[in-house]
Amino acid sequence: MNLAVGVRTDVGQVREGNEDSYLADSPVFVVADGMGGHLAGDVASATAIEVIQRDIAEVTEAEPDKLVAVLKNANAVIYGKAKDDESVRGMGTTCTLLVIEDSNAQLAHVGDSRAYLLRGGELRQVTEDHTLVGRMVSEGRIQPEEAQHHPQRSIITRALGVDSEVDVDLISLPLQEGDRLLLCSDGLTSMVEAGEIQDCLAAGGDPQQIADELVTKANDAGGDDNITVIVVFAGVAESMPAPVQKASTADLGPREETDPAADTGYHRAVEVTSTKRRWTRKLVAALAVVALLAVGGYGAARYALSNSWFVGVNDEGRVTIYRGIPDEIAGLSLKEEHDTSSVRLEALPDFKRDEVAGGIRVGSLSEAEETVEDLERLARDEEFTFAVPPGEAA
Repeated sequence: MNLAVGVRTDVGQVREGNEDSYLADSPVFVVADGMGGHLAGDVASATAIEVIQRDIAEVTEAEPDKLVAVLKNANAVIYGKAKDDESVRGMGTTCTLLVIEDSNAQLAHVGDSRAYLLRGGELRQVTEDHTLVGRMVSEGRIQPEEAQHHPQRSIITRALGVDSEVDVDLISLPLQEGDRLLLCSDGLTSMVEAGEIQDCLAAGGDPQQIADELVTKANDAGGDDNITVIVVFAGVAESMPAPVQKASTADLGPREETDPAADTGYHRAVEVTSTKRRWTRKLVAALAVVALLAVGGYGAARYALSNSWFVGVNDEGRVTIYRGIPDEIAGLSLKEEHDTSSVRLEALPDFKRDEVAGGIRVGSLSEAEETVEDLERLARDEEFTFAVPPGEAA
């Protein structure tokens, strides 16, 4: 099946640097949206592209499950880099990978970047958003039309590099001639309504013109985040523009903005003045989350849930490691249980109980595990104190 491709990425109107990365090397197309702040998000998304470029040759149409293995391997590489380098610790990236062979498309997906299919003039979102709001929609707690403007819409619940293991969605999509596919980071979908995206994809023009128009619309709407768009026409005539041969951000060196029309093979983003800025690794209060969401703090908000950890107590009174933050916003819990210990709250010394009950915030999972070990020792010491009367030897 002949393909025609258009690609565009843009830093947007608010961000200092572009943490999106992409690959458009027909028949392989990828969008990755990094998180963790420059340079961490930049490194995470570019590493995902680098691993995919290296491993994708091993995937065949007969073995689509290998696409899952490719993203799991990318996850392991990003996680390993973050573990070894404190300056990028906690980084992660979304990743939506599309491979087209003959009339079949295979998608491997993690995060809240999206793949859409336009067929017969109707637009359908193919991928599922791995976000807090996406989960609320799937559970029937809110309606899909409420999701785009929900205040917690950008809190991501699954990404590459955040944990040592990750679940990957695999989607098989038979294609028809005339189908139009869109891969995009949420810098587009958070700014442009689905109806406008549908109208753009259904309009005349080649895929590059459509990609350019979508990015322009996102910027005109405010451009709150980096915007990356890949448009693929399936089953086009031979006279249509040739597919883009390669465009990516797999290079990890300093980057500067270039005209997309003059792209020589690698997308380049704006280099920020200071490369030492790191986003905070802890969220100190629910008020901070509300403030960040109110000003469009997309990256910080989703980083807070996906990469923040604390040690607290569960409903059964046991010391528990949580991912997220202990506070609630408008009655909405922003935490998930990760591991429950055998230590009960009442087994701890009085001076420690209130601290644990309120949630001890830590910078990483390993720090949370060390905190639980310390609490276990305190519980044992407390038990020993009560078991041995004062003045008597153990």
